[in-house]
Amino acid sequence: MTADALLLESNTLRNLQKLSEARGLKFYINPPREIIPDFLGDFQPDAIALGPEGGIIIEVKLRGSPASKKQLAAISKKISSQKGWEFRAIYLNPPSDEMPPIEKPTSEQLEAIFKEIEELAKGGHRAAAFVRAWAALESLARLASANSEARDSKGLPPIQAIQILAEEGYIENEAADRCREMVKLRNAVVHGDLTIDISAEQIEDLLEQLQAIASDIMSVTPEQKA
Repeated sequence: MTADALLLESNTLRNLQKLSEARGLKFYINPPREIIPDFLGDFQPDAIALGPEGGIIIEVKLRGSPASKKQLAAISKKISSQKGWEFRAIYLNPPSDEMPPIEKPTSEQLEAIFKEIEELAKGGHRAAAFVRAWAALESLARLASANSEARDSKGLPPIQAIQILAEEGYIENEAADRCREMVKLRNAVVHGDLTIDISAEQIEDLLEQLQAIASDIMSVTPEQKA
């Protein structure tokens, strides 16, 4: 389990502890053997919330594999037969670093996304076109970067993507500043602000920049970029 996953699990258990103790229950994280009921056998739960007449057995999982789900189903069935006891399996969302590495784009893929952005904008789907344009910008930053870590990144924040393109000389300072000003707009659209109205001019300006950046990057051979 990664460090982020461990932190997520730890924070989840601490929150459960606060809620349980507020209800008057005694909460044990990684409970000692003497606290674990005999009916659980060798099973070591992540936590137990004890009450006067039973308690709650808690297991936290990052995700549910078929094998773990089968095991937890068997444990849940065993606990359900015990008066005063219940079982809770909590599945967490996977952390961002569980996302597989993103491949660098090919020229054909870039041409395809530029066409898609243009068609979305023409069809009146400007917010969707705007989001795809920012996806293309991040992809270009990964391709342009001389830093292998950035090229193999599983995700680049918008500001970092702009910074990479500026540092590598693929975007002028004035254009970079305009892109930075649009980051708040991009974040609002991506995170569900449905009041945002993206103009056709904004899409056109961003698409022109992306196409120019792509043209410059593709003009540099791999030997020159290495």
